[in-house]
Amino acid sequence: VIGNPPYVGTKKRSAADKKNLENEFGFADDLYSHFFFKGINLLEDGGSLSYITSKTFWTIQTKRNLRELLLSKNISYIFDTANPFESAVVDTAITTVKNSTYELENTIKFFDGSQNLLEPVIFEVEQETYVNAQNKVIFKPSPENLKIYELYGSKVKELHEKWWDKISTSRKIDQNREELERFRKSLQPGDIALLGCLTEGGVGLQTGNNGKYIAVRKSTKWANNILESRPKKLKDAIEKYNIPLEELCSFTSPDYLLNELKESEIAEVFDKIKEKYGRDIFGQGYIYRLIDDDEIANVDNLTEDEKQTGISRDKNYYVPYDKGDKDGNRWYLETPFAIAWSRENVGFLKTDPRARYQGYLYFFKEGFCWTDVNSTYLKSRIKNIGVFDVLSMSLFTQVEIPDWYFVCLINSKFISFYVDNFINSTSHFQINDARQLPIVIPSSLQLKRLEEIFNSALQIKEKQFSKEISEESAQIKLEHIQKQLDAEVLNLYHLV
Repeated sequence: VIGNPPYVGTKKRSAADKKNLENEFGFADDLYSHFFFKGINLLEDGGSLSYITSKTFWTIQTKRNLRELLLSKNISYIFDTANPFESAVVDTAITTVKNSTYELENTIKFFDGSQNLLEPVIFEVEQETYVNAQNKVIFKPSPENLKIYELYGSKVKELHEKWWDKISTSRKIDQNREELERFRKSLQPGDIALLGCLTEGGVGLQTGNNGKYIAVRKSTKWANNILESRPKKLKDAIEKYNIPLEELCSFTSPDYLLNELKESEIAEVFDKIKEKYGRDIFGQGYIYRLIDDDEIANVDNLTEDEKQTGISRDKNYYVPYDKGDKDGNRWYLETPFAIAWSRENVGFLKTDPRARYQGYLYFFKEGFCWTDVNSTYLKSRIKNIGVFDVLSMSLFTQVEIPDWYFVCLINSKFISFYVDNFINSTSHFQINDARQLPIVIPSSLQLKRLEEIFNSALQIKEKQFSKEISEESAQIKLEHIQKQLDAEVLNLYHLV
């Protein structure tokens, strides 16, 4: 069987299609995965299958069933073609597998054409290496990867098999709290643990109606986007729905309204129009509120009741809201967003079926998060106290290791390299990818050296946000710190 199966994901198919696939295969996934199962099923004993497909199946959790299928047979070769076409948006690989039961001595030829398709680098690797790898991942058998595998492969696999079913969700971590606590207390410097065993956390709030709850601070660059877009958004809505002037506070034009009203009054006009003509009248998720920095509550002074049930409107009731970071800042972010954390709003968010309220447990806590889009290198940062949303996946340390230690590790080039090769080779770094990271328990000396690196980076980022130094100057200084960090992390993992 030879082919190039369609690269069609689960989101692009109907419920009926998914049901049919589940009935036939027992699961519904990207179509190329089903083509592998069907193709191998069609083979006679000893027959061969060769497909060129996306290579996402090498690492990600949801493709483990496909890896188990392929590794139960004898793989002849894998050719990493990477992305040879300008118009293609996925990296591809050619896989050839024989329909014969896996033999221990089977050797796979691995062609690495990622740099030069016509002159690939050729490796040979025992198939047993992949069979015994954590999560049965398939990785390029380069000297660097094999060294990492030799140092950590068996240990990480052991940890993954023991703990993954106990840490793969926030609920499971809570259910296994006592066992995890005993494990955490047993750890000594130099030991290895999965990040999911050392932390708690999850994805954050989904309001279901950003315009109603979220505001942008006037002092940030994001405010300019709102000032520029609001007139057009309002004019388009008026024209499309024939909105009468009395609903615009009797102003003769949107421009006049936006120039004359206070920000709180402008927000009220937008709110009323949305309520009458539809939540997405200005565009899905459009944010139009602007607030001054002095309207934000001091979260250090909030009572536990105010954090949990909301703040009275006779006080400052906006609190910082971490809504992810499109700019991809490392180390630190001064969020431009705030959420109206009033008693009315919090009560509504807890009950609104459109909202996704994860619960009070993870709000108003320091921790760390990262940019979910993995462009070359991961970008992690410390979290300030406040509320966060689904785009700001966050974890919080549960051991005597500070959150900034994990920020340092994730910001190192080594961890990005490890993720690409052993956890998730796609462009996204999700919370369950983070939970699989192998973490070295540091000595006090190692922790001290990394603390100095973190504090230096943090000071530079804070000066950048306060405009004491330019973004360009900050970048130059951070590049120097990055070299120090990378050297320290390589030493930590015994890779030099």
